[in-house]
Amino acid sequence: METNRLYLRLRTKKMIQEWLGFSTQKQMNFLGINDKEELEIHLKQSKRLLVSSDRKWRLWDFVEKGSSAVIGNGGFHNWVPDHERSEIGYRLYESFRNKGYMSEAIIAIVQHGFKEMKLNRIEACISPDNVPSLKLVDKLNFKKEGQLRAHYKIGNEIHDSVIFSLLKSEYEEIIL
Repeated sequence: METNRLYLRLRTKKMIQEWLGFSTQKQMNFLGINDKEELEIHLKQSKRLLVSSDRKWRLWDFVEKGSSAVIGNGGFHNWVPDHERSEIGYRLYESFRNKGYMSEAIIAIVQHGFKEMKLNRIEACISPDNVPSLKLVDKLNFKKEGQLRAHYKIGNEIHDSVIFSLLKSEYEEIIL
């Protein structure tokens, strides 16, 4: 996929298997990161994706057209085709924030979800403290549904999530 300023490079299982064999530096270059802790997060996520036979997903790396730099990633996880729904997730590297890249990428991903994946519902679970993400889903007309208490764990801390959704019918009203 492509937007005005980005290429969205689909991350496939084959691609993940290949770059897991790369040297640490080559992995970091491929993913556009400079931090070994950030690499560990990516490696853990990617290894989970490879072994998750019962969970479907679709993930893209965001590649800036002008520089070919990987500036983040996003896509769908917890995809349940039988129920026509999936959860969206995304990450943008710090030096590329506040430039409109995330809106650009997520609009393309949402369109792909409704048109190509035949989703009827896209969900977003967001930390109540993640103000930029809360603003993004509001801008894209996701509807707040409630708060999921003690929903996820980072390190030894348990956190809440605010759950939002966007239905295909609501999306169609906006773009038509």
